[in-house]
Amino acid sequence: MPRTNLCKREIPHARVGNLIAGAAMQQGYSIGALGPVIGVSENTARARIRAPGDLTLSEFTALCRKLHIPIEDARAAIRY
Repeated sequence: MPRTNLCKREIPHARVGNLIAGAAMQQGYSIGALGPVIGVSENTARARIRAPGDLTLSEFTALCRKLHIPIEDARAAIRY
């Protein structure tokens, strides 16, 4: 019998990914172009921003600095 998912659960760290992707789009960066900022290849950057739980703290702060994301917005996006 097929299963259905009737309740939509929030994806962990989705707010962080949306924050980064939104700021990148506003400033005209592609997600792959942010790879050199965090010191990884374009494909790895896309994968990490798609699953932001895999980002390290140094990568996250480097992205926030590059994209001019205020610390208050970054803190609000993180789920504890």
